[in-house]
Amino acid sequence: MLNLLDIQPGQVIELKNGMQVEVLENIGDGIWLKCKMSDGEDELVFCEDIAGVQPAT
Repeated sequence: MLNLLDIQPGQVIELKNGMQVEVLENIGDGIWLKCKMSDGEDELVFCEDIAGVQPAT
């Protein structure tokens, strides 16, 4: 189980559709992350759409 509160800006997450996106902001509610999508747009990502998180560097 992922704890979204532990995810930091700059980390990369993988979505269930296979896309990898960069976290820009952790909203802090444990449900939403603001991410930069592959097309360069910023979008909110819902917790149920996340497949995994790459370790922070």
